[in-house]
Amino acid sequence: MSDEKLPAALASGPEEAPAADSSTPAAAEQEAGPKPVFCVVCGATMNRGDLFCHACGWDGRISPAPATPRLVDPNPSDLNRLAALLLCLILGFLGLHRFYVGKIGTGLLWLVTLGFLGVGQIVDLILIATGEFRDSEGRRVLRWSEAKPG
Repeated sequence: MSDEKLPAALASGPEEAPAADSSTPAAAEQEAGPKPVFCVVCGATMNRGDLFCHACGWDGRISPAPATPRLVDPNPSDLNRLAALLLCLILGFLGLHRFYVGKIGTGLLWLVTLGFLGVGQIVDLILIATGEFRDSEGRRVLRWSEAKPG
């Protein structure tokens, strides 16, 4: 029997391992070895059987995945968040923080109703502190201090 009619694994002899067909995903994984596992919180490399991350301490048994990180707002407002927070804290019942961000209509409403009797002021304080308060153009008021030039 000639070598050209035998399969490649038999023709090469018993010393060599059979060549894996790299066209299938399983064969490609065997060639490259097992895929590394990464921590979902810090991205550190973990062993496949690890239940917690040795770098950050994240425990997969308690919480299988962290909360989705909030994306960075590509177009935040140029207004100062600290100024809006202080205006809301001190004179929020008059709506001065709303006038500051350009919301004239709701500023007048806050002025007439005294910040919806304080309830609207508390809601706005929470929104400003968490970075969810928006200016008249719909952009989030995020910057705590003035942006530095350059």
